Amino acid sequence: MREIIINSKKKVYSLLSGRHLSRLKGEGLDFREIREYTFNEDAKRIDWKISAKLQKPVVKEFDENKELHIIILYLLSGNMHFGSVRLKSESALEIMSLLAFSATKNDDKISLIAYDKKPVHFKPTKSPNTAFAYLEKFSQINLLGKDYDFYFVEYLNRLKKSILFVIGDFYKIPPLHKLKHETYSIIIRDKFEENPEFKGYINTIDPINMKENETFFNTHTIKKYKNHIKNSDKKLYEYLNSKRIKYTKIYTDEDPFFKLKELIK
Repeated sequence: MREIIINSKKKVYSLLSGRHLSRLKGEGLDFREIREYTFNEDAKRIDWKISAKLQKPVVKEFDENKELHIIILYLLSGNMHFGSVRLKSESALEIMSLLAFSATKNDDKISLIAYDKKPVHFKPTKSPNTAFAYLEKFSQINLLGKDYDFYFVEYLNRLKKSILFVIGDFYKIPPLHKLKHETYSIIIRDKFEENPEFKGYINTIDPINMKENETFFNTHTIKKYKNHIKNSDKKLYEYLNSKRIKYTKIYTDEDPFFKLKELIK
């Protein structure tokens, strides 16, 4: 796990160009563009003078030129302790490391929060050494037997409005639209869990309730399982799209760096 953090830091400092992984939107002072107002946005952002001229409601978009505050929320679940190439938790650690070191490299403040039934909130920092220490603590978390509830929404809404990255496997859909923050969702999966290839009796352990079961898998049960995952993901994507929440899916056998750049461009 320590090697993952070190390699992520090297990648950020060697590959990252420009001020951020990409241009994050915010409420800064540098004007970027005028765009049409979208439903559910804060009406206070409407520029009424320009809207009157164009005969439609529009808002001004700005580039953040002040210090950014970035929150990384890691949704703890026993399901993250799985992987055919590497554990999903290892991919999560790499993603958190890339985001954290990108922030500290650009002198932005980073907050790291691990959450299951209650938050473990590390003090905000701009120091790469402090971020490294926090990430090492994250890597030592025992995920087995853990699962998260949705109270984190209420907790996060007590914090100053920030750029928020929510990281997990999203096998249940949290009410992210209730968050006041600029929210990005990062879905971590292993290809084998979406497309398993095995048959016969298999001993399995539920990583959340830790119960052991012997299950018989045949063509029918595997097809049923795949359809369940497909339908669950369809609902997830429909929800995220309907609430205009940006997201990406990163598999355990993928390099997350460029997908993260694409996510926040």
